[in-house]
Amino acid sequence: MQVKTDPSNIKGDSLAANSKDFSNKIAFNDHKIRFIVKYSQGKDVLDIGCVCHNPESYKSKYWVHKAIKEVARSLIGIDLYQDGVEYLQKLGFNVVTADAQCFELGKKFDVIVAGDIIEHLEDFHGFLKSCKKHMHKDSRLLISTPNPWYWRNIIKAALNKEVNNNPEHTCWLCVRTLRQLVNRHGMNIGEIQFGSTYLRDKIIPLPRGWKHTSFHAEVFIMD
Repeated sequence: MQVKTDPSNIKGDSLAANSKDFSNKIAFNDHKIRFIVKYSQGKDVLDIGCVCHNPESYKSKYWVHKAIKEVARSLIGIDLYQDGVEYLQKLGFNVVTADAQCFELGKKFDVIVAGDIIEHLEDFHGFLKSCKKHMHKDSRLLISTPNPWYWRNIIKAALNKEVNNNPEHTCWLCVRTLRQLVNRHGMNIGEIQFGSTYLRDKIIPLPRGWKHTSFHAEVFIMD
């Protein structure tokens, strides 16, 4: 059965863009942007979930779509939030409305970027099936997602009944569960990078699996 997310579950503009991050510059040193840009140089790229909740996020130095556009040979973005897509289209961005769990664009890409989107989904099978359909043998799927073992999450879990997170999130994935998930779809994980924007996390003396808010995975099709 094909699963589609009810658009009414998308928070969109109700989640405010962080105006403190608005800048004409791009944060190419940011851990997430650095990882994605490395694979996107001169490539044909699909960016899934490009609106990033509030379309005003296009003004942020951390907006991944803007960074990819600077380095990719070609770029198209998809997002389920139709108002956000239309907003970005009026600004000249090549984006269309589509569900990450069941999309068909009629072409293959060198790189598919899924930056902080998988934890929003209900149907992993549909998502990976759709991605794989748009990949060739040398393509890379780049998945970024919050790190459930981040030290502050561990403390919150010890002190509270639940760990608060983004109201659109449906799950937590660690490196092991993500690897087991993609393995079921004939894919595997190559490079893994952990990262955090916060200075406190960069200097705290903890193992990488605890000290960082997020991790980024290079996923490829197995022979």
